[in-house]
Amino acid sequence: MSHTFITMLAAYGICFGLMNDKASFLTGFLRRIPIGMDSQGLNVFSRMLSCPYCTGFHAGYMAWFLTNWSDLAKAPSWNMLSEAVLVAFASSALCYLADISAEWLESWGKES
Repeated sequence: MSHTFITMLAAYGICFGLMNDKASFLTGFLRRIPIGMDSQGLNVFSRMLSCPYCTGFHAGYMAWFLTNWSDLAKAPSWNMLSEAVLVAFASSALCYLADISAEWLESWGKES
């Protein structure tokens, strides 16, 4: 299997887990930090965790670091940093597309 495919699959899994409170020890903590509160009482992390594009970006670089940590430890380079950023943006697009596709399928299934 392609290394990129596995990284993207891992990124989607991380994004899904974070958005659906599968790691509540982390997301619960982040939702309680009083940073960037809006008029509805939501902090910046609560808003981020409700957005598949935003969460997908962060999941992307996390997945990249998880799949490339051994290479990064041996010989870090600026090229690796640019690859991590590119994977993060690709992951945000993938997570967004997967999320809206799943929402569409769920709504289509309810109509019939």
